[in-house]
Amino acid sequence: MPFAPLTTDRLVLRPFTAADAEDFAERRSDPETAMYQAWRVPYSVERARDLIASMEGREGPIPGGWYQLDITRTADGRTVGDIAMYLHEHGHTAEIGYTLNPWARRRGYATEAAAAVLDLLVDVTGVHRIEASTHPANERSIAVLERLGFTAEGVRREAFWVEDEVSDDAMFGLLAREWRAHRTAMRL
Repeated sequence: MPFAPLTTDRLVLRPFTAADAEDFAERRSDPETAMYQAWRVPYSVERARDLIASMEGREGPIPGGWYQLDITRTADGRTVGDIAMYLHEHGHTAEIGYTLNPWARRRGYATEAAAAVLDLLVDVTGVHRIEASTHPANERSIAVLERLGFTAEGVRREAFWVEDEVSDDAMFGLLAREWRAHRTAMRL
């Protein structure tokens, strides 16, 4: 069965299609967007097509692999960014990551999309723990994680490599029970 899109008040999170490749490559080619990510710019359309093709036909996250979704604004169908989830081989732990177009930042889209993915991971997939990591200087991403209830768990020194450059990696964690309690508090 194909992956059923996730919907929020303002967004639809859906599987990528081949038509998304140019927007995806353009977003990843933006130097500010790529600053704290695991790729170099420019990010080619061919590379975007390959990544999208690698997920075609999947029903959602599978153990041992990343699954990426396009984040589309409901009001006008415009792509605001993408969100990814990785399910560890044992299925008890997942990781999330998100990237937004420059024009879409600071509008709550990352928090809203990530909350929908956390609901999926906790309520449907049944994970016990969700992790996220970012560069310690990526204040905007850290703010999103904190709004979602993640706990800072430390910094792995010189643990994140992009080609031949290394940086520190700030680690965050959220347990399923913490998400359930935080989600309830967020909706009050």
